[in-house]
This record gives sequence, structure tokens and C-alpha cells, in this order.
Amino acid sequence: MKKYFILFLAVIISAFISCKKANNTPQPQQPAIPVDDARTVLLKDVMAQSLPNPYFHFTYDSLHYVKQINFASGLNIYNVEYENKRVKKMTSIISNNSILYSYSNNQVSEINEFSGRTGNKVLSYRLSYNSSNQLIEVLWFEFSDNSNGNLYKKAVLTYQADDNLASIDHYSISAGQLSWTSRDQFSNYDDKTNVDDFYLLEDFFDTYLFLPRVKLQKNNPLKQQINTIQNDYDISYTYKYENNLPVQKTGMLKQTRGAGSGQSLQITDLFNYY
Repeated sequence: MKKYFILFLAVIISAFISCKKANNTPQPQQPAIPVDDARTVLLKDVMAQSLPNPYFHFTYDSLHYVKQINFASGLNIYNVEYENKRVKKMTSIISNNSILYSYSNNQVSEINEFSGRTGNKVLSYRLSYNSSNQLIEVLWFEFSDNSNGNLYKKAVLTYQADDNLASIDHYSISAGQLSWTSRDQFSNYDDKTNVDDFYLLEDFFDTYLFLPRVKLQKNNPLKQQINTIQNDYDISYTYKYENNLPVQKTGMLKQTRGAGSGQSLQITDLFNYY
């Protein structure tokens, strides 16, 4: 009887060990989903009140890749080239400058701009992300005579728990050092698709940084606060939609601090699609 009990116990132990080995067997890794800069929403024009219009105009190829970006009614026009379905290069038709993209962990990590006249590097843009692949910092460097580059502008971004942008703090050179200049805060997001977050970092006369895989706002904020050294503003937004996409964005801007406090202004943006 004892012999049968020992044999039974040995079978149980053997089965347990085999099961444990099976559970510890490395599972084959799933192939990474390829990153693709093709667009799912084919935005055609952004018409912005009191600015040269169309403020942005996009041209696509048959596979939905942006091939040309026209900014501020021709103030600058960029041709876009791709490699392995990712943006590789933009070329300014106006200045002939070349804008080259570098990647790390499937995210744009650095963009370098070279003069179309001399071939020298003139500007560099360096981007950092958090563990959720959200853009959290952009640094702007300018170069002269192939120097090491001088940091002249910075943006720091934070996000809400729902992955929508909470704030952008802007810094620029003042009195020889990088100083805080303003903050944009966003809140009260709706549940509709956002299409205009791509130019939140754009300064009118700067090079436009095209970042197809960066999403700052999934949805549309109903409130924005702008705080600067001297002035503060509140903006309340309303939207009109077609097929879940915004076609009109109206903002009521009110100055809450500084000279002119209490004054209000209505601003309207229009969006159309292919």
C-alpha cells in the first residue's frame, strides 16, 4: 500500500513540475503595430478669424499622406516626404530650407533645419515624451556660423487624466536668459473629435513643426485660460459639428487682468474636409 501511495505522489509531483515549466515557458512576443503617418481625418482647410486664410491648407495623396502644407495663405508652403510611412523631410518652397526628422522609440525626437542658401544648420527642435508617449517638452535652438546652438524658446506640457492637454507653459529669451512668458490652460472637454490641436505650439513666424503622431487634445476644450506676465484672459468655446467633426469653433474672449480688463471679443474658426 505504501508503495502505491509513493508512486501516486510521484505522479502528482511530476505533473505539478511539468505544469509549472509550461507556465514559465516564454510566450512569443506579439509583433509591434507599425507606426504610420497616414491621416484618418482628411482636414482640408482651417479658416481663422483676422489671420491670412486659409490659415492651414492640406494636400494629400491617394493613401491619405499629407504631401503639402500651405500656411497662412502662402506665407510658407512645405512639401512633405516620407520613408517607411513616417515623415522624413519637409522642404520650404519659400526659403528652400530642408527640415529633417530623427526618431527614437517611434517618436520624433529631433528636427533639424538647414539653410537652403548655405546648407548650414540654422535651427533645431528637440522633443521629449513621458512614459505614455505624450509630448511634454519642446526646445527650440538657433545656430549661427555652425555654432553649438543657443536655446531661445521652450514649451512644457501637462495632461489631464483623460489624456487631454491640461496646460502649456511658454518660455523665451528675455534679458539674456530663458524666462516664463505665458501659460495656456484647457478644461471642460467635450466628447467629440478634435482636429485643431496641431498648431497649439505654432508661433506665426516660426517654422511649422508637423507631428502627425502627436495628439495633444483628443477632444475639444470648452474653456481656456491665458495667463501672461501682464494680462490674463478667459475664453469660452462653443462648437458646431457635422459627422462628429467640428466645422465651426466660436470663442468668447474676455480680458480679466491688465490694461483693457473687462473687454470682450468674439473669435471664430472654420474647418472643412475632403
